[in-house]
Amino acid sequence: MTSTLGKFGITADDSLDLAQDPTTHSQWVLRVRYAKGSYAGSGGHRGAQFYGTPSTLTSHSYTTLTLEYEVYFLSPFDWVNGGKLPGLWGGTRDCSGGRIQDSCFSTRLMWRTHGDGEVYAYVTHSQENGFKSWCAKYDHSNTPTYKHVHCTNSTGIEMGTSAWRFRTNHWHTIRQEVHLNANPGQKGYIKLWVDGHAEVHVTDVIMRNNTAFAIDGLLFSTFFGGNKTSFASTDVRFSYFKNFRISTDTMAPSITELVG
Repeated sequence: MTSTLGKFGITADDSLDLAQDPTTHSQWVLRVRYAKGSYAGSGGHRGAQFYGTPSTLTSHSYTTLTLEYEVYFLSPFDWVNGGKLPGLWGGTRDCSGGRIQDSCFSTRLMWRTHGDGEVYAYVTHSQENGFKSWCAKYDHSNTPTYKHVHCTNSTGIEMGTSAWRFRTNHWHTIRQEVHLNANPGQKGYIKLWVDGHAEVHVTDVIMRNNTAFAIDGLLFSTFFGGNKTSFASTDVRFSYFKNFRISTDTMAPSITELVG
């Protein structure tokens, strides 16, 4: 089931369409076109976004789920200052675009300058010992990259920035595992693997202060931005997506794997 709320770029002659796999030309995959000068606050062809709930999730309330997919950036791809990539979501459709609510969460990814990756999470600001203290605990150079956290009061929380780097003309395999805390004040977690290697492992996070919602599915969201022109694409760019899967499978990365 796909919701029309918060969607863009998926109508005829817009950003999202089907195209042949750029590496094998043997299967059809999703392709996203980002127009020159496009960013979150621009007009058409700025990317694509929709909320999707698989039918298997509508009859059960899940607090732990894993999202897997593959993403490919066609060269040349100027990363500029960053852009969004799909992640999990739950609750209302208000946890993005600087809207921080206790009625939802989202865990999209971002690429940053040079293709550096991160988890870009909207979760409750009701963290242990207060939001500011919780953020400060992990926002310093001595924090291992895989659990580094950087916060502002008006945007998503950046987790694991630069733990990995996307590259062009390569299918990257993404695996994101999210667990929502059962009760207010308890801890959940966000884990991420890229190309089979554990890159983000944040377990000291209260995912929700309101436990009236669960994980609802996929937030397919990709565009350049930020909502400032400094994020705008420098030319027409393309990304490709395939093999989306949501499951209850879980994994436990070892410390050796995390530190490389």
